[in-house]
Amino acid sequence: MVASEHRPPRLYWAWLAGTGVSALGTQMLVFGLVWHAALVGPGMAAAVLSAQVVPRVLLTLHGGALGDRVGALPVMVGANTILCVVALTGVLVMSAADPGPLVMVVIALALGTVDAVDVPASGSVPKLLVASAAMGRATAARQIVLQGAVLCGPPLAGAAITVLGLPATYGAGAAGYLVMVIVLCFVRSRTRSAPRTGAGSSLNRQVAQGMAVVFGTPLLRAVVLLTGAFAMFVIPFCPLLVPVVSAARGWDASATGTAAGAFGAGMACVTAVVLWRGAAPRAGAAAVLGMITAGVGVAATAAASGPMVFCLVSLIVGLGTGVFSTHVGPLFMVACPREAIGRAQAVVTLAQWLPLLWANPLIGLTAQTHSVTVLLVLWGVGAGATGMAALGTRPFRVAVLARETRHPEREGEIG
Repeated sequence: MVASEHRPPRLYWAWLAGTGVSALGTQMLVFGLVWHAALVGPGMAAAVLSAQVVPRVLLTLHGGALGDRVGALPVMVGANTILCVVALTGVLVMSAADPGPLVMVVIALALGTVDAVDVPASGSVPKLLVASAAMGRATAARQIVLQGAVLCGPPLAGAAITVLGLPATYGAGAAGYLVMVIVLCFVRSRTRSAPRTGAGSSLNRQVAQGMAVVFGTPLLRAVVLLTGAFAMFVIPFCPLLVPVVSAARGWDASATGTAAGAFGAGMACVTAVVLWRGAAPRAGAAAVLGMITAGVGVAATAAASGPMVFCLVSLIVGLGTGVFSTHVGPLFMVACPREAIGRAQAVVTLAQWLPLLWANPLIGLTAQTHSVTVLLVLWGVGAGATGMAALGTRPFRVAVLARETRHPEREGEIG
């Protein structure tokens, strides 16, 4: 059972397999929910999406604190059990009658609320199962699995709706959550429980302590701030900037889809290389250079003269995004203290979600009042300038992925 410290242990791969099945079920369920809401009207679809996001933003910090108090695996078992019940309820409701808008909003609220607890716990598992030297490979593998679920979930959901009807997407979600519960019980049976933290204090106090740990540690603070900037300037590129630019320049849907695919291909290539070779030892500098590369690509999109060039610069943005995400994640994970890993993951997760609440409306407003060329230059320069500023800070210049000699899979200290 003792694996090389440079490779994730087999127990981690078992957990990751369950995560992939669960993520695929989630994507199918959410697609079915939003598709059904869109049939009612665009306002209903927006309400369903907002009903998922709002609980995540409001409750994620407390979800991270709960993970540190109870343990990551018990929290995930409970969360996936609840999600399974919600999905099965959706199967029954969708099979019996056409539900009203209120039912769809309630289901979305339930999914978002449970996600606020489940996502920080899930994000903390690599820290608890994997040695620091293998963290780059572990997070790269997790990223590939989650990206695969995002890519495969909607087409599979569409096919399931066409052949079997809407309840099939909820059934797929329920099956995925059930598999995750079984895998989690298997992993728990082969580990020892780690000491809990904050049993005698309130969740609010634990949240405050977690925030103090993150923002009181120079490297963790730097990663959270840079992640927020990345979410503001780079993450909207594929889902929002690509279609906005294509529409403004009169390119067809095929060009838009190809550009989005080029972005995904760039990310996938980097992730595969990191999974094969491991992350760069100087992970801080690598993450910053990835953000600068992505910023240069976004700004260069302003000069794209045609769809082919547009796809090329989208590939560059994807490459930079891949380098950033495959290095900043393990860097943050290694630097987190084990007793506050859930709360730290909640903070960095919130740093990814909050800026999107501002970035998307701001991009829409800027696109209406200025040309897309101005929009792309502003967002590209914002990403590049933030990256250059981060490169000049000591935490990122000296940050490396530490190598530890112990094997968490042998110790079995996990929640």
